[in-house]
Amino acid sequence: MTSTKTYPNMPQFNRRHLILAIKLVISVVLVGWLLHSVGLKDAVQRMMTVDPVWFALAVAVGTVHMVIGTVRWQAVLFALNETLPWGQIFRFMYIGGFFNQTLPSSVGGDAVRGYMAYKSGQSVRGAVNGVLLDRVITVFSLIFVSVVMTLLGASDLKGGEWFANGVWLVWGLALGGVAVLMVLDRLPARLSHLSFVRVMSVFASDTRTLFLSVPHNGLVLLIGAVGHANISVLIFTLAMGLGLDITLANCLLLFPPVLLIQTLPISVAGWGVREGAMVAMFALVGVPAEGVLAMSILFGLVLIIMSLPGLWFWLAADKYSMKDAEQFAKQ
Repeated sequence: MTSTKTYPNMPQFNRRHLILAIKLVISVVLVGWLLHSVGLKDAVQRMMTVDPVWFALAVAVGTVHMVIGTVRWQAVLFALNETLPWGQIFRFMYIGGFFNQTLPSSVGGDAVRGYMAYKSGQSVRGAVNGVLLDRVITVFSLIFVSVVMTLLGASDLKGGEWFANGVWLVWGLALGGVAVLMVLDRLPARLSHLSFVRVMSVFASDTRTLFLSVPHNGLVLLIGAVGHANISVLIFTLAMGLGLDITLANCLLLFPPVLLIQTLPISVAGWGVREGAMVAMFALVGVPAEGVLAMSILFGLVLIIMSLPGLWFWLAADKYSMKDAEQFAKQ
């Protein structure tokens, strides 16, 4: 029989930290591999040629995106019969963006948003489901934009058949995924004693409320689509600043799928995954790889810069703590 000793001063194994470390390694490896393949010197030289006026415009467009995100989250909460003051939602969006883009933390921006909404007086249901459904509608509207733009412009892509097939496959999966979310409260009664099942039952009800209620469903989908179009405009401004031969229509068609791929939780803030996806997508319209890689890295820098006010909002609100946020995320 063996005995185990515990050492109070030794840090305990934390699965969240391990996952974070793996994501960081993936990001570094992917970015390093791309820079090596494309050419570090070429990519850096291209980045240094960016017009500062266009870059500043990109940051301004990114700020508009935070406003759109605030309106979208507020619309989701309104559909769920939950409320938060617009100013609070705006600050929470910025703080969540800061955590997502600049801090390699085990607590993501969405978890921080939910925690702050709860601390501001929302019910646990409103805080958690409001943030989760805001994320669901963000991804769903992203796929919807990809479908619309595929119908309008995929035929002009060089070898774009795989692109269109991929978009249609993801659209089918999205519809099926939302349908599954809406019937999670139809699980067998013998499982109803499980806390996870009870939570999913409430989430299913809120999902139906959001997606099946007119005009709430159309409104949140429209706001989400406008947000993704705005981000495509941001990419277009960076392309103009770098002198790349890219049209706004190209960005509206090719960048939403990049954002979708970036949502895969396998890297830190999408770094590495985003760069690889952008190089592959914009190759369909003949854009040089070093230019696309420079544009993607600049896009990541814009996201960091535009999220910096979130640090001030977080520090100014001393009633919130990282420890409490971590506890909330574990619930």
